[in-house]
Amino acid sequence: MRSLRFWQKAYLLTLALFLAALYGGVAFIGWQNQQQTMASEVEKARGEQSFVAQGLAQDLAAVEGGNARLQKASLARSYGTYYAQNGILLAVSQNGEEMFSNLPAGGDAALAADKGRQSWALRTLDGTPYLLVASALPGGLDDYALVCGRSMEQLYATWAQMRATLVVSSTIVSVVLAAGLFLILRRLAKPLERLAGVADEFAAGNYAVRAEKRSDDEVGMLAASLNAMADAAERDIAEIRRVAEQNARMAANLSHEIRTPLTAIKGYAEYLRIAEPTDDERESALRYMTEQSTRLQGIAQRILQLSSLEHGDVEFEPVELGEVIDRVTRSVQPLAERQGVEVRVKPFDPASVLGDAILLESLFTNLVENAVRACEPGGRVDVGIEARGSSVAVRVADDGRGLAPDELARLGEPFYRPDKARSREAGGAGLGVALCNEIARAHAAELAFASEPGRGTTAAVLFTGS
Repeated sequence: MRSLRFWQKAYLLTLALFLAALYGGVAFIGWQNQQQTMASEVEKARGEQSFVAQGLAQDLAAVEGGNARLQKASLARSYGTYYAQNGILLAVSQNGEEMFSNLPAGGDAALAADKGRQSWALRTLDGTPYLLVASALPGGLDDYALVCGRSMEQLYATWAQMRATLVVSSTIVSVVLAAGLFLILRRLAKPLERLAGVADEFAAGNYAVRAEKRSDDEVGMLAASLNAMADAAERDIAEIRRVAEQNARMAANLSHEIRTPLTAIKGYAEYLRIAEPTDDERESALRYMTEQSTRLQGIAQRILQLSSLEHGDVEFEPVELGEVIDRVTRSVQPLAERQGVEVRVKPFDPASVLGDAILLESLFTNLVENAVRACEPGGRVDVGIEARGSSVAVRVADDGRGLAPDELARLGEPFYRPDKARSREAGGAGLGVALCNEIARAHAAELAFASEPGRGTTAAVLFTGS
Protein backbone atom coordinates (compact mmCIF):
# COMPACT_ATOMS: atom_id res chain seq x y z
CA MET A 1 0.00 0.00 0.00
CA ARG A 2 1.42 3.37 -1.04
CA SER A 3 2.09 5.71 1.84
CA LEU A 4 0.35 9.06 2.00
CA ARG A 5 2.01 12.04 0.39
CA PHE A 6 3.00 15.08 2.39
CA TRP A 7 0.09 17.24 1.21
CA GLN A 8 -2.34 14.41 1.98
CA LYS A 9 -0.96 14.10 5.51
CA ALA A 10 -1.20 17.88 5.95
CA TYR A 11 -4.77 17.80 4.62
CA LEU A 12 -5.94 15.05 6.96
CA LEU A 13 -4.19 16.54 9.99
CA THR A 14 -5.52 20.05 9.34
CA LEU A 15 -9.02 18.72 8.68
CA ALA A 16 -8.97 16.62 11.86
CA LEU A 17 -7.83 19.58 13.96
CA PHE A 18 -10.49 21.82 12.44
CA LEU A 19 -13.28 19.30 12.91
CA ALA A 20 -12.23 18.72 16.51
CA ALA A 21 -12.19 22.48 17.14
CA LEU A 22 -15.49 23.01 15.30
CA TYR A 23 -17.49 20.25 16.97
CA GLY A 24 -15.87 20.91 20.32
CA GLY A 25 -16.76 24.59 20.04
CA VAL A 26 -20.31 23.81 18.95
CA ALA A 27 -20.74 21.38 21.85
CA PHE A 28 -19.39 23.93 24.32
CA ILE A 29 -21.62 26.71 22.99
CA GLY A 30 -24.64 24.42 23.12
CA TRP A 31 -23.86 23.33 26.67
CA GLN A 32 -23.26 26.90 27.79
CA ASN A 33 -26.53 28.07 26.19
CA GLN A 34 -28.38 25.20 27.86
CA GLN A 35 -26.93 26.08 31.25
CA GLN A 36 -27.87 29.73 30.88
CA THR A 37 -31.39 28.85 29.73
CA MET A 38 -31.85 26.41 32.62
CA ALA A 39 -30.61 29.00 35.11
CA SER A 40 -33.08 31.50 33.65
CA GLU A 41 -35.92 28.97 33.82
CA VAL A 42 -35.09 28.08 37.44
CA GLU A 43 -35.00 31.74 38.43
CA LYS A 44 -38.32 32.31 36.69
CA ALA A 45 -39.91 29.24 38.34
CA ARG A 46 -38.68 30.32 41.78
CA GLY A 47 -40.16 33.76 41.28
CA GLU A 48 -43.47 32.29 40.18
CA GLN A 49 -43.54 29.91 43.16
CA SER A 50 -42.74 32.74 45.56
CA PHE A 51 -45.50 34.90 44.08
CA VAL A 52 -48.07 32.09 44.28
CA ALA A 53 -46.99 31.21 47.83
CA GLN A 54 -47.45 34.80 49.08
CA GLY A 55 -50.90 35.15 47.49
CA LEU A 56 -52.05 31.75 48.73
CA ALA A 57 -50.73 32.47 52.25
CA GLN A 58 -52.68 35.74 52.47
CA ASP A 59 -55.91 34.15 51.25
CA LEU A 60 -55.57 31.15 53.58
CA ALA A 61 -54.97 33.41 56.57
CA ALA A 62 -58.24 35.24 55.83
CA VAL A 63 -60.30 32.07 55.92
CA GLU A 64 -62.24 31.78 59.26
CA GLY A 65 -65.15 29.69 60.50
CA GLY A 66 -66.11 26.12 61.31
CA ASN A 67 -65.70 24.80 57.81
CA ALA A 68 -62.38 26.56 57.28
CA ARG A 69 -60.56 23.40 56.11
CA LEU A 70 -63.09 22.85 53.34
CA GLN A 71 -62.89 26.47 52.31
CA LYS A 72 -59.06 26.31 52.29
CA ALA A 73 -59.13 23.18 50.04
CA SER A 74 -61.55 24.97 47.73
CA LEU A 75 -59.22 28.00 47.70
CA ALA A 76 -56.23 25.79 46.82
CA ARG A 77 -58.24 24.19 44.00
CA SER A 78 -59.20 27.58 42.60
CA TYR A 79 -55.52 28.60 42.65
CA GLY A 80 -54.61 25.36 40.89
CA THR A 81 -57.26 25.87 38.21
CA TYR A 82 -56.23 29.47 37.59
CA TYR A 83 -52.48 28.88 37.31
CA ALA A 84 -52.93 25.70 35.29
CA GLN A 85 -54.11 28.00 32.49
CA ASN A 86 -50.63 29.58 32.57
CA GLY A 87 -48.85 26.18 32.53
CA ILE A 88 -48.13 26.14 36.28
CA LEU A 89 -49.31 23.09 38.21
CA LEU A 90 -49.68 23.19 42.02
CA ALA A 91 -49.65 20.80 44.95
CA VAL A 92 -50.78 22.16 48.38
CA SER A 93 -50.49 20.17 51.59
CA GLN A 94 -50.86 20.75 55.32
CA ASN A 95 -48.72 18.81 57.74
CA GLY A 96 -47.96 16.37 54.94
CA GLU A 97 -51.62 15.77 54.10
CA GLU A 98 -52.53 16.74 50.56
CA MET A 99 -55.16 19.46 50.20
CA PHE A 100 -54.98 19.82 46.43
CA SER A 101 -52.72 18.67 43.59
CA ASN A 102 -52.96 18.76 39.82
CA LEU A 103 -49.39 17.52 39.42
CA PRO A 104 -48.87 14.03 38.00
CA ALA A 105 -48.54 11.28 40.57
CA GLY A 106 -45.55 11.76 42.84
CA GLY A 107 -45.10 15.45 42.18
CA ASP A 108 -46.34 16.59 45.56
CA ALA A 109 -43.88 14.40 47.44
CA ALA A 110 -40.92 15.08 45.15
CA LEU A 111 -39.38 17.81 47.30
CA ALA A 112 -39.13 18.61 50.95
CA ALA A 113 -40.57 22.01 51.89
CA ASP A 114 -38.31 23.55 54.53
CA LYS A 115 -39.20 26.62 56.54
CA GLY A 116 -37.98 29.84 54.91
CA ARG A 117 -36.14 28.05 52.12
CA GLN A 118 -36.92 27.18 48.50
CA SER A 119 -35.73 23.98 46.86
CA TRP A 120 -35.94 22.96 43.19
CA ALA A 121 -35.34 19.87 41.12
CA LEU A 122 -35.93 18.36 37.72
CA ARG A 123 -38.19 15.33 37.82
CA THR A 124 -39.79 13.15 35.19
CA LEU A 125 -43.45 12.58 36.01
CA ASP A 126 -45.50 10.27 33.80
CA GLY A 127 -42.82 10.51 31.14
CA THR A 128 -42.79 14.32 31.08
CA PRO A 129 -39.89 16.40 32.48
CA TYR A 130 -40.92 18.98 35.11
CA LEU A 131 -39.10 21.73 36.94
CA LEU A 132 -40.41 21.62 40.55
CA VAL A 133 -40.00 24.39 43.12
CA ALA A 134 -41.19 23.89 46.74
CA SER A 135 -41.25 25.88 49.97
CA ALA A 136 -43.33 26.39 53.10
CA LEU A 137 -45.90 29.16 52.94
CA PRO A 138 -44.79 32.47 54.45
CA GLY A 139 -46.71 34.50 57.09
CA GLY A 140 -46.43 31.93 59.86
CA LEU A 141 -48.10 29.19 57.85
CA ASP A 142 -45.13 26.86 58.19
CA ASP A 143 -47.36 23.79 58.33
CA TYR A 144 -48.45 24.44 54.73
CA ALA A 145 -46.28 23.43 51.80
CA LEU A 146 -46.58 24.57 48.17
CA VAL A 147 -45.02 22.78 45.19
CA CYS A 148 -45.16 24.52 41.80
CA GLY A 149 -44.33 22.56 38.68
CA ARG A 150 -43.74 23.69 35.09
CA SER A 151 -43.37 21.27 32.16
CA MET A 152 -39.91 21.37 30.48
CA GLU A 153 -41.03 19.34 27.47
CA GLN A 154 -41.14 22.36 25.14
CA LEU A 155 -37.78 23.58 26.36
CA TYR A 156 -36.22 20.15 25.87
CA ALA A 157 -37.70 20.01 22.36
CA THR A 158 -36.19 23.43 21.61
CA TRP A 159 -32.82 22.22 22.83
CA ALA A 160 -33.05 19.09 20.66
CA GLN A 161 -33.94 21.22 17.63
CA MET A 162 -31.06 23.57 18.36
CA ARG A 163 -28.61 20.65 18.64
CA ALA A 164 -29.87 19.22 15.36
CA THR A 165 -29.48 22.61 13.69
CA LEU A 166 -25.94 22.99 15.03
CA VAL A 167 -24.98 19.49 13.88
CA VAL A 168 -26.39 20.05 10.38
CA SER A 169 -24.76 23.49 10.13
CA SER A 170 -21.44 22.15 11.38
CA THR A 171 -21.61 19.26 8.92
CA ILE A 172 -22.26 21.61 6.00
CA VAL A 173 -19.40 23.88 7.11
CA SER A 174 -17.14 20.85 7.51
CA VAL A 175 -17.90 19.56 4.01
CA VAL A 176 -17.33 22.99 2.46
CA LEU A 177 -14.11 23.44 4.40
CA ALA A 178 -12.89 19.93 3.54
CA ALA A 179 -13.46 20.59 -0.17
CA GLY A 180 -11.84 24.03 -0.02
CA LEU A 181 -8.89 22.79 2.00
CA PHE A 182 -8.40 19.90 -0.42
CA LEU A 183 -8.32 22.22 -3.43
CA ILE A 184 -5.99 24.70 -1.72
CA LEU A 185 -3.47 22.09 -0.52
CA ARG A 186 -3.64 20.27 -3.85
CA ARG A 187 -2.84 23.51 -5.63
CA LEU A 188 -0.01 24.30 -3.21
CA ALA A 189 1.42 20.80 -3.65
CA LYS A 190 1.44 20.94 -7.47
CA PRO A 191 4.67 23.01 -7.72
CA LEU A 192 6.40 20.60 -5.32
CA GLU A 193 5.29 17.65 -7.42
CA ARG A 194 6.66 19.38 -10.53
CA LEU A 195 9.99 19.91 -8.75
CA ALA A 196 10.02 16.24 -7.72
CA GLY A 197 9.35 15.30 -11.35
CA VAL A 198 12.26 17.44 -12.50
CA ALA A 199 14.54 15.82 -9.91
CA ASP A 200 13.42 12.33 -10.99
CA GLU A 201 13.98 13.17 -14.66
CA PHE A 202 17.43 14.56 -13.86
CA ALA A 203 18.27 11.41 -11.88
CA ALA A 204 17.13 9.33 -14.87
CA GLY A 205 19.80 10.96 -17.04
CA ASN A 206 18.13 14.01 -18.60
CA TYR A 207 20.71 16.55 -17.40
CA ALA A 208 19.25 19.36 -19.50
CA VAL A 209 15.92 19.44 -17.65
CA ARG A 210 15.30 22.46 -15.43
CA ALA A 211 12.54 23.55 -13.05
CA GLU A 212 10.32 26.45 -14.00
CA LYS A 213 10.38 29.26 -11.47
CA ARG A 214 6.87 30.73 -11.30
CA SER A 215 7.04 32.73 -8.09
CA ASP A 216 9.41 34.37 -5.62
CA ASP A 217 8.17 32.48 -2.58
CA GLU A 218 9.79 29.47 -0.91
CA VAL A 219 8.79 27.18 -3.79
CA GLY A 220 10.38 29.58 -6.27
CA MET A 221 13.54 29.70 -4.14
CA LEU A 222 13.58 25.90 -4.07
CA ALA A 223 13.23 25.79 -7.87
CA ALA A 224 16.14 28.23 -8.25
CA SER A 225 18.28 26.20 -5.87
CA LEU A 226 17.38 22.99 -7.71
CA ASN A 227 18.36 24.58 -11.03
CA ALA A 228 21.65 25.84 -9.57
CA MET A 229 22.38 22.36 -8.24
CA ALA A 230 21.47 20.86 -11.64
CA ASP A 231 23.78 23.32 -13.42
CA ALA A 232 26.66 22.45 -11.11
CA ALA A 233 25.95 18.72 -11.43
CA GLU A 234 25.74 18.99 -15.23
CA ARG A 235 29.09 20.79 -15.35
CA ASP A 236 30.64 18.18 -13.08
CA ILE A 237 29.19 15.35 -15.15
CA ALA A 238 30.44 16.94 -18.36
CA GLU A 239 33.89 17.33 -16.81
CA ILE A 240 33.86 13.74 -15.59
CA ARG A 241 32.89 12.56 -19.06
CA ARG A 242 35.56 14.73 -20.64
CA VAL A 243 38.21 13.38 -18.28
CA ALA A 244 36.96 9.83 -18.77
CA GLU A 245 37.09 10.19 -22.57
CA GLN A 246 40.52 11.78 -22.31
CA ASN A 247 41.74 8.97 -20.07
CA ALA A 248 40.28 6.39 -22.45
CA ARG A 249 42.06 8.02 -25.40
CA MET A 250 45.22 8.26 -23.32
CA ALA A 251 45.04 4.57 -22.42
CA ALA A 252 44.43 3.61 -26.06
CA ASN A 253 47.24 5.87 -27.27
CA LEU A 254 49.58 4.62 -24.55
CA SER A 255 48.85 1.04 -25.59
CA HIS A 256 49.60 1.98 -29.19
CA GLU A 257 52.73 3.90 -28.30
CA ILE A 258 54.35 1.14 -26.27
CA ARG A 259 53.26 -1.60 -28.69
CA THR A 260 55.57 -0.35 -31.47
CA PRO A 261 58.84 -0.28 -29.48
CA LEU A 262 57.97 -3.49 -27.64
CA THR A 263 57.26 -5.24 -30.93
CA ALA A 264 60.57 -3.99 -32.37
CA ILE A 265 62.54 -5.04 -29.29
CA LYS A 266 60.90 -8.48 -29.29
CA GLY A 267 61.50 -8.89 -33.04
CA TYR A 268 65.19 -8.01 -32.85
CA ALA A 269 65.61 -10.19 -29.75
CA GLU A 270 64.13 -13.16 -31.64
CA TYR A 271 66.34 -12.33 -34.60
CA LEU A 272 69.48 -12.30 -32.44
CA ARG A 273 68.45 -15.58 -30.77
CA ILE A 274 67.56 -17.55 -33.89
CA ALA A 275 69.69 -16.08 -36.69
CA GLU A 276 73.44 -15.86 -36.96
CA PRO A 277 73.89 -12.14 -37.69
CA THR A 278 77.16 -10.52 -38.56
CA ASP A 279 78.84 -8.17 -36.14
CA ASP A 280 77.48 -5.13 -37.98
CA GLU A 281 73.95 -6.57 -38.00
CA ARG A 282 74.20 -7.41 -34.31
CA GLU A 283 75.44 -3.89 -33.54
CA SER A 284 72.60 -2.35 -35.57
CA ALA A 285 69.98 -4.50 -33.84
CA LEU A 286 71.33 -3.72 -30.38
CA ARG A 287 71.47 -0.02 -31.20
CA TYR A 288 67.83 -0.06 -32.36
CA MET A 289 66.77 -2.01 -29.27
CA THR A 290 68.54 0.58 -27.10
CA GLU A 291 66.79 3.44 -28.91
CA GLN A 292 63.39 1.83 -28.42
CA SER A 293 64.11 1.14 -24.75
CA THR A 294 65.12 4.77 -24.33
CA ARG A 295 61.87 5.80 -25.98
CA LEU A 296 59.86 3.61 -23.55
CA GLN A 297 61.80 5.08 -20.67
CA GLY A 298 61.00 8.60 -21.87
CA ILE A 299 57.30 7.79 -22.10
CA ALA A 300 57.33 6.39 -18.56
CA GLN A 301 59.15 9.46 -17.25
CA ARG A 302 56.69 11.84 -18.90
CA ILE A 303 53.71 9.93 -17.47
CA LEU A 304 55.29 10.03 -14.01
CA GLN A 305 55.85 13.79 -14.36
CA LEU A 306 52.24 14.32 -15.39
CA SER A 307 50.99 12.24 -12.47
CA SER A 308 53.19 14.03 -9.96
CA LEU A 309 52.03 17.44 -11.21
CA GLU A 310 48.36 16.43 -11.03
CA HIS A 311 48.58 15.09 -7.48
CA GLY A 312 51.50 16.93 -5.90
CA ASP A 313 52.42 20.44 -4.75
CA VAL A 314 55.17 22.58 -6.26
CA GLU A 315 57.54 24.46 -3.98
CA PHE A 316 57.99 27.99 -5.31
CA GLU A 317 61.01 30.26 -5.17
CA PRO A 318 62.11 33.31 -7.19
CA VAL A 319 63.31 32.20 -10.63
CA GLU A 320 65.10 34.47 -13.13
CA LEU A 321 63.45 33.73 -16.47
CA GLY A 322 66.40 35.05 -18.47
CA GLU A 323 68.68 32.42 -16.97
CA VAL A 324 66.13 29.67 -17.65
CA ILE A 325 65.73 30.74 -21.32
CA ASP A 326 69.52 30.88 -21.70
CA ARG A 327 69.89 27.29 -20.49
CA VAL A 328 67.03 26.17 -22.71
CA THR A 329 68.44 27.69 -25.90
CA ARG A 330 71.87 26.21 -25.22
CA SER A 331 70.39 22.73 -24.64
CA VAL A 332 68.23 22.95 -27.79
CA GLN A 333 71.03 24.33 -29.98
CA PRO A 334 72.37 20.90 -31.13
CA LEU A 335 68.85 19.87 -32.28
CA ALA A 336 68.41 23.21 -34.06
CA GLU A 337 71.72 22.79 -35.90
CA ARG A 338 70.77 19.29 -37.04
CA GLN A 339 67.40 20.61 -38.28
CA GLY A 340 68.99 23.63 -39.92
CA VAL A 341 66.85 25.99 -37.82
CA GLU A 342 67.93 29.28 -36.26
CA VAL A 343 66.90 29.94 -32.63
CA ARG A 344 66.98 33.62 -31.66
CA VAL A 345 66.35 35.20 -28.26
CA LYS A 346 64.98 38.74 -28.45
CA PRO A 347 66.43 41.37 -26.12
CA PHE A 348 64.52 41.58 -22.84
CA ASP A 349 64.64 43.25 -19.45
CA PRO A 350 65.33 41.10 -16.36
CA ALA A 351 62.16 39.38 -15.16
CA SER A 352 61.55 36.86 -12.41
CA VAL A 353 58.60 34.74 -11.27
CA LEU A 354 57.83 32.47 -8.34
CA GLY A 355 58.14 28.87 -9.44
CA ASP A 356 60.23 25.73 -9.78
CA ALA A 357 63.28 26.32 -12.01
CA ILE A 358 63.56 22.69 -13.16
CA LEU A 359 59.87 22.49 -14.13
CA LEU A 360 60.03 25.84 -15.92
CA GLU A 361 63.10 24.73 -17.83
CA SER A 362 61.23 21.58 -18.86
CA LEU A 363 58.24 23.70 -19.94
CA PHE A 364 60.25 26.01 -22.20
CA THR A 365 62.49 23.21 -23.49
CA ASN A 366 59.39 21.35 -24.71
CA LEU A 367 58.00 24.48 -26.38
CA VAL A 368 61.27 25.41 -28.12
CA GLU A 369 61.98 21.81 -29.25
CA ASN A 370 58.47 21.53 -30.69
CA ALA A 371 58.96 24.83 -32.50
CA VAL A 372 62.28 23.64 -33.95
CA ARG A 373 60.77 20.35 -35.13
CA ALA A 374 57.87 22.21 -36.76
CA CYS A 375 60.26 24.22 -38.97
CA GLU A 376 61.73 23.23 -42.31
CA PRO A 377 65.49 23.64 -42.86
CA GLY A 378 66.24 27.35 -42.96
CA GLY A 379 63.39 28.13 -40.57
CA ARG A 380 63.55 30.35 -37.52
CA VAL A 381 62.34 30.24 -33.91
CA ASP A 382 62.04 33.48 -31.89
CA VAL A 383 61.97 33.45 -28.06
CA GLY A 384 60.97 36.61 -26.19
CA ILE A 385 60.22 37.77 -22.65
CA GLU A 386 57.80 40.67 -22.02
CA ALA A 387 57.24 42.15 -18.55
CA ARG A 388 54.15 44.30 -17.99
CA GLY A 389 53.58 45.35 -14.40
CA SER A 390 53.18 42.23 -12.28
CA SER A 391 52.64 40.02 -15.35
CA VAL A 392 55.32 38.35 -17.41
CA ALA A 393 54.79 36.70 -20.80
CA VAL A 394 57.18 34.30 -22.56
CA ARG A 395 56.53 33.73 -26.27
CA VAL A 396 57.98 31.07 -28.55
CA ALA A 397 57.17 31.69 -32.23
CA ASP A 398 58.17 29.61 -35.27
CA ASP A 399 57.62 29.97 -39.02
CA GLY A 400 56.91 26.28 -39.53
CA ARG A 401 54.02 24.47 -41.15
CA GLY A 402 51.42 25.71 -38.65
CA LEU A 403 48.34 23.87 -37.40
CA ALA A 404 44.80 23.53 -38.70
CA PRO A 405 41.96 24.64 -36.34
CA ASP A 406 40.98 21.05 -35.49
CA GLU A 407 44.62 20.19 -34.75
CA LEU A 408 44.99 23.31 -32.59
CA ALA A 409 41.84 22.37 -30.60
CA ARG A 410 43.30 18.97 -29.67
CA LEU A 411 46.77 20.26 -28.90
CA GLY A 412 47.62 19.32 -25.32
CA GLU A 413 45.79 15.99 -25.26
CA PRO A 414 48.09 13.23 -24.01
CA PHE A 415 49.65 11.26 -26.92
CA TYR A 416 48.13 13.55 -29.55
CA ARG A 417 50.57 14.49 -32.35
CA PRO A 418 49.56 16.72 -35.27
CA ASP A 419 52.34 15.28 -37.43
CA LYS A 420 52.57 11.65 -36.30
CA ALA A 421 55.27 10.59 -38.75
CA ARG A 422 57.62 13.44 -37.87
CA SER A 423 56.98 12.99 -34.15
CA ARG A 424 57.82 9.29 -34.23
CA GLU A 425 60.97 9.96 -36.22
CA ALA A 426 62.00 12.49 -33.57
CA GLY A 427 61.14 10.06 -30.77
CA GLY A 428 58.13 12.04 -29.56
CA ALA A 429 55.21 10.39 -27.79
CA GLY A 430 52.75 13.30 -27.81
CA LEU A 431 53.13 14.03 -24.09
CA GLY A 432 55.18 17.24 -24.31
CA VAL A 433 52.35 19.77 -24.64
CA ALA A 434 50.25 17.91 -22.06
CA LEU A 435 53.18 18.18 -19.66
CA CYS A 436 53.55 21.89 -20.52
CA ASN A 437 49.88 22.46 -19.66
CA GLU A 438 50.28 20.81 -16.27
CA ILE A 439 53.46 22.77 -15.47
CA ALA A 440 51.75 26.04 -16.42
CA ARG A 441 48.70 25.12 -14.32
CA ALA A 442 50.95 24.34 -11.33
CA HIS A 443 52.43 27.86 -11.67
CA ALA A 444 48.99 29.52 -12.03
CA ALA A 445 50.07 30.54 -15.53
CA GLU A 446 48.13 30.50 -18.81
CA LEU A 447 49.47 28.55 -21.80
CA ALA A 448 47.92 29.52 -25.12
CA PHE A 449 48.65 28.65 -28.76
CA ALA A 450 47.94 30.61 -31.92
CA SER A 451 48.59 29.06 -35.30
CA GLU A 452 47.82 29.36 -39.00
CA PRO A 453 48.62 26.65 -41.56
CA GLY A 454 51.73 27.55 -43.55
CA ARG A 455 52.57 30.57 -41.37
CA GLY A 456 53.78 29.03 -38.14
CA THR A 457 52.73 28.71 -34.51
CA THR A 458 53.14 30.94 -31.45
CA ALA A 459 53.07 29.57 -27.89
CA ALA A 460 52.60 32.10 -25.08
CA VAL A 461 53.00 31.50 -21.35
CA LEU A 462 51.49 34.28 -19.22
CA PHE A 463 52.51 34.51 -15.54
CA THR A 464 49.98 36.73 -13.78
CA GLY A 465 51.85 36.92 -10.49
CA SER A 466 48.83 35.56 -8.53
